[in-house]
Amino acid sequence: MTDTCPNCLERGIQPRAERRDDTQIRSAYRCPHCHHAWITNRQRTAHPAA
Repeated sequence: MTDTCPNCLERGIQPRAERRDDTQIRSAYRCPHCHHAWITNRQRTAHPAA
């Protein structure tokens, strides 16, 4: 799953690392444009295709 950088709004950034369990998907990102780093925590029920 890709994301958009919250700092510079660069789109389509792939996660550097990802961890999944039965209820959630945690992804770590670093923007190749501005080098901002962030983590997302998504509920699997909200993203069933992921």
